[in-house]
Amino acid sequence: MGSGGYDREVSRSVEARTLRHKQVRRVLIIELLLNILVGASKAVYGVLTGNLTITADAVHSATDAGANIVGFFVLHKSGQPADREHPYGHRKFEVLGAAALGLAVGALGINLGVAALRSLADPHDAPSTDALGLLIILGTLVVNIFVARYEARKARELDSKFLAADAAHTASDVLVTMAVLASYGASHIGIGWADDVGALVLVVVIMRVAWTVLRDNLGILVDQRQIDEVTILELVMAIDGVESCHRIRSHGMPDEVIVDLHVQADGDITLSESHRIAHLVEATLRTEIPLIVDVTVHMEPAGDPIEKI
Repeated sequence: MGSGGYDREVSRSVEARTLRHKQVRRVLIIELLLNILVGASKAVYGVLTGNLTITADAVHSATDAGANIVGFFVLHKSGQPADREHPYGHRKFEVLGAAALGLAVGALGINLGVAALRSLADPHDAPSTDALGLLIILGTLVVNIFVARYEARKARELDSKFLAADAAHTASDVLVTMAVLASYGASHIGIGWADDVGALVLVVVIMRVAWTVLRDNLGILVDQRQIDEVTILELVMAIDGVESCHRIRSHGMPDEVIVDLHVQADGDITLSESHRIAHLVEATLRTEIPLIVDVTVHMEPAGDPIEKI
């Protein structure tokens, strides 16, 4: 590929990343506005009626809005191009934000569990209820379900780890809102402990969501393998001039994989021929596995001791 063709490819890649981040930000703006709407409704009702459950849920919605604002910063940082300090780009900032959201979901689960246990240990009268409170809770439930499904769909379309994590977070909010609804219903018929038992059941579900998000993102942060070595080996060994291949490593984002490997060829070939083989290895891998964005090929003479990872 000539320098002009390469420049055009880089330009298209930058434009694609810019468009992707604009679309992710648009999703976060919609979620932020909805979180502010339901949070303000619950806050006003909770303050006017003294209902602590709905007031606490309003604080929770405010936390979600805060997470959206943090998300804007994370996505802004992750969308910046590579520089001298970050030669591989800034995409892992998005993964870091996703992992932080996983921790936030876990912290939410722990807090719910502690609150439920304390409430069970200290019997209390059921709070008063009315139709407006029920309407606000149901409205929150509808909004959370819409946001969770909308974000999950956009996360798949845009292949965004942050949106996927935030969708899981919002899905846990659906469970929390259902717990609030159960509490409200139990209060309406005079049962003061039913919501505490339901909250403990939900804690298990929420902690599972937290673990799933952390597992998927921490692997990327610690450079977990992204492509099976056998797949790469088969492609490389089919290239004319390659005699062996070893020390195959891959890391990076699932949609932006970086590969480095050692390739052995006849030790008597010229430097130009060695370079041609290395370039062919890179072109083959990037063509056959489009997820690969960068390949480093270490050329060695055949017969050299094989280095192990």
